[in-house]
Amino acid sequence: MHPIARTTLAIAVAACLALPAYAQESGTAALTAQMGQVCAGAATGSALASRCATIFTSPVPNAVAIAADHNDLEEIPGAGRGAAKDQWPSRAEVDTLLTPKLALFVSVDRDHVARSIDDIEAAFDADTTTFTAGLDWHPMNRWQLGITLNRAHENQQFRGSEGRTQTDSTGVIGVTSFDLNEHFSLNGYFGRFWGSQDIRRVVSFVDNSAPVAETASPGVARTLGGVGLDANFAHGSWLWLGSLGFDGARTAIDGYTESGGSGFDLIVPNRSVKTQRGRLEVGLADTVSASWGVWQPQLRVGLIHEFSNDERTVGVRFVDDMSGTVVRFDTGAPDRDWAQATFSSTFTLPHGNSGFFSIGREFGHTTSTATTYAIGWRIEL
Repeated sequence: MHPIARTTLAIAVAACLALPAYAQESGTAALTAQMGQVCAGAATGSALASRCATIFTSPVPNAVAIAADHNDLEEIPGAGRGAAKDQWPSRAEVDTLLTPKLALFVSVDRDHVARSIDDIEAAFDADTTTFTAGLDWHPMNRWQLGITLNRAHENQQFRGSEGRTQTDSTGVIGVTSFDLNEHFSLNGYFGRFWGSQDIRRVVSFVDNSAPVAETASPGVARTLGGVGLDANFAHGSWLWLGSLGFDGARTAIDGYTESGGSGFDLIVPNRSVKTQRGRLEVGLADTVSASWGVWQPQLRVGLIHEFSNDERTVGVRFVDDMSGTVVRFDTGAPDRDWAQATFSSTFTLPHGNSGFFSIGREFGHTTSTATTYAIGWRIEL
């Protein structure tokens, strides 16, 4: 290498190594730093101008930082994260849905997610109830097809504030499976959900004014799909199971403008959250025959790796800020790896009736826990 080129390369590498690591910035920190710019652009006579005058003339120490903190901007990435939670079919549901005969299927799932607070995103508790009705069919040898209609309601309550997000969505998921041989099968699913969120962000102030609820109702759309290779090997009444798969989802939240009149009404742009997850599962099932039918308990454990869902920057503006100052802040870093365990139990009765229930738990998240309960019933036609 030419000496000049070698010297230039060395300087470039040294410069890169000398660059400071990027530090994530919370909504509170970003608004504190930019409150002066926002207030400088406040429309004359607007509620924002009035609030800014109160903040900058307040005798309360650190009034600007307190006002920024009371805007709870950390709830905005939290609401997006809640809307992008897992909603693809659980393994127990898929296994029950794909059967050799034409059958009707119904189930109810209940998910609970608890996220602890950090510097970037607000803590919350979220409960989601999903009702599913499906039809599965075995049209030819080795092929199985299914379709489900799903209705989901999520209630996400932020801790330490009166803020909350409620999401209602309706979706359709198609499922297919092909038996490669007696031990291995390929399966996949693809679905689409449509719905809306009801958002409430409560703003309080440095004076004694009553808190004001800012509200909005953006639309939400989710596309999801996945593929997997499943394996099963029988040994007497025991069945060893395995699965290698990939699941992906994209959630789009429409932009919205809050209403409430606090002066801190926000304009929030469109957002999109993308997840891409690989999974490796192993399981063990048993078959127990009784006079009333067959009982099949099953335990699965798995490892999940997240390839996507990277940190993002969110930029918001205030409605009454005529200068259009964009306050930019970050979402939290995703967990890349975690584990999950699911226990399910299927009961097969005479005349083609069967039911199941399952309990699942995720382990290894840095800031959250997730638990899933499901119960379902299938009737062969």
